[in-house]
Amino acid sequence: MQTQDEIYFDNAATTKVADCAITAALNTMQKNFGNPSSLHKKGTEAKNIIEEARQTISDLLGCKPSEIYFTSGASESNTIAILGTLLPKPHKANKIITSSIEHKSVLNCFKTAESLGYVVQYIKPKNNQISAEELKEMVDSSTALVSVMHVNNETGSINDIKELADAVKLKNKKTLFHCDACQSMGKLSIFLPKLNIDILSFSGHKLHAPKGIGGLYFKKGVKACLVCGGTQESGARMGTENVSGIAALGVVCKRLNNKIIEENLQKVSKLKNKLVDSLITEFKDNVTINSPGDASPYILNFSVLGLPAQVLQNCLQDYGIFVSTGSACSKNAKSYVLKELRLSDRIINSAIRVSFCNENTIKEVERFVEVLKNAVFNLKELNARGDKN
Repeated sequence: MQTQDEIYFDNAATTKVADCAITAALNTMQKNFGNPSSLHKKGTEAKNIIEEARQTISDLLGCKPSEIYFTSGASESNTIAILGTLLPKPHKANKIITSSIEHKSVLNCFKTAESLGYVVQYIKPKNNQISAEELKEMVDSSTALVSVMHVNNETGSINDIKELADAVKLKNKKTLFHCDACQSMGKLSIFLPKLNIDILSFSGHKLHAPKGIGGLYFKKGVKACLVCGGTQESGARMGTENVSGIAALGVVCKRLNNKIIEENLQKVSKLKNKLVDSLITEFKDNVTINSPGDASPYILNFSVLGLPAQVLQNCLQDYGIFVSTGSACSKNAKSYVLKELRLSDRIINSAIRVSFCNENTIKEVERFVEVLKNAVFNLKELNARGDKN
């Protein structure tokens, strides 16, 4: 029943690839296709593209180029960050800590580590965030690693990474602190010299680069290895580099700086505020906003009570509007994140996630609300008829 242009509000799952990223990837595949490990001219050209992208990303994050490593994406980055640092070491420090609302790629790494003899502790959120004081109490001399995400992928809640990392290091300087920054890279300002963290993961396709490319920051002196092979990426991630993906990620990051990030943040904040105000005005007590007020403006989780999320998602799709019912990795499973936040089953079953990018518009928000109103009305009418029959 699509009558107008499509509206894509599922940017936390993936983003449209930017034109500049497509051009960079295509040029690399067609012209600079050499193996970067080859010693001839074609290899050198490919190697130079990688190093230019490495420099660009390090400039964005405020670190050294030698501290940036390229991977196939966030799941691999998180796996290397966690298991790649734990497995090569003896289990003298055998305790590891993470939050109960991390991405599945982190939680599954902790399950694997537990099966290998590590003692896993989970910290639960309080008021949607992880408490630095509570985390500090959990850390001791046997804590090898702590992993806490920057922005939650379902609710957009923001953790104070500096405060958390400082608390961990104050208790045990040797404990490694890892941060999954997939939902904040390029969206919130991240300046690593001011953050007391050791490892940072990020993904290309969350910020308008292609799928299949991601990265890691390893603070100087921190080493990890999980993939066996040659000496690529200074031994942290072996295998021939995805030069076209790296080129695309590099040009996307080159467009970003603190000023642009702040401008995009202000624009997206207006979209989110408009949507929240409209939802409350139109649906009153029949809607709950599940994201905290100080969450990332790029993500809004809400529930229209009494309407199953999947049904509502399908109805919106008929009008060319694409939203999510939760994390793309969870598929139709009930959200463990919202469950950990102690929301009721009624709210969880109706939860919808809208996630923006800087290319979305107020007009799209207005149309979304209009279509949502019609969809809710039609679905309630159908339910009422069904009850009568």
